[in-house]
Amino acid sequence: MTSKSNFRWGILAPGRIAHKFAEALEVVGDAQLYAVASRDPSRGEQFARRYQGSDVPVKVYREYADLIRDPAVDAIYIANPHRFHADCVRQCLEAGKPVLCEKPLTVNAAQAEALFQLAEERNVFLMEALWTRFLPAWQQVRRWIDEGAIGQVHSVNANFCFKIPFQADDRLWDIEQAGGVLLDMGVYPLNLSNFVFGRGPDRIQSSVLKGETGVDVRTAALLDYGDGVSTFTCSFLARRDNGFQIEGSRGVIQMESNFWSATRATLKPFDGESQLFEQPHRANGFEYQIEAAMADIRAGRLENAVIPWADTLATLRVIDQVLATGGVVYPFL
Repeated sequence: MTSKSNFRWGILAPGRIAHKFAEALEVVGDAQLYAVASRDPSRGEQFARRYQGSDVPVKVYREYADLIRDPAVDAIYIANPHRFHADCVRQCLEAGKPVLCEKPLTVNAAQAEALFQLAEERNVFLMEALWTRFLPAWQQVRRWIDEGAIGQVHSVNANFCFKIPFQADDRLWDIEQAGGVLLDMGVYPLNLSNFVFGRGPDRIQSSVLKGETGVDVRTAALLDYGDGVSTFTCSFLARRDNGFQIEGSRGVIQMESNFWSATRATLKPFDGESQLFEQPHRANGFEYQIEAAMADIRAGRLENAVIPWADTLATLRVIDQVLATGGVVYPFL
């Protein structure tokens, strides 16, 4: 491990989401982008130049394995398509490299269980990058719920829906890359429903519409937690008001669109004055999960308390059931 003032990150796959990670790194004072690996050399070089620090140039690797073996890399952020997460995480863990992997951690629960077992055996940190949980506004939501500000939570409602033009070669529509709306967008309302209730659901009802490439293009679900329910819709077919509402016996908490990147949360008790929490991101919101992962790695922890392994598994088990019920089958599994 390097000194506290110089935590060196490596990135596998410099796509769109990796740009958000690199932008956020720029406001984390004791961290730097040290290296990037891309199978497209020009893409890797362009990415490195874009996020070039003032002193040391960002290293560029053509092979993921070369970055993973670099002894100077303190942790690796994985940002390639869902299908390839499990294999890349496994390679990192086997090399003793701490991992922050973009959501969903894997395509199914079985893959995740195997990786968590490996992380424990190798004594290496592993975390799913569900960045929304770490946002100040969502942390305030957690505090309000824990303090009983809205009483017993009985229902959650959320949408994550956009009109996305069909492109057969885009990863979102590609069954071979584990495309589909639930893994890409629905993971947010699903994961945050578990965050609100503190566990996975007891029962699941769902409706899945498959597109011509075999991926789910619209998925809706009702999650029954026994003492409360969550309903959500995710879709590539139409835009909706992408808010998130939590109703309790004593009041309501509202997260305005887009809830997954929220800077504001409103508490509306049935008796009393409303409270507004507002805190802009220092960068784009990814900085909070980066700092959390770094703190855990430096402390020698294997998992993060905000998104522990059990929560990742709870989300993936719901995904497994919903996709199986909807007849979505990934041919590479």
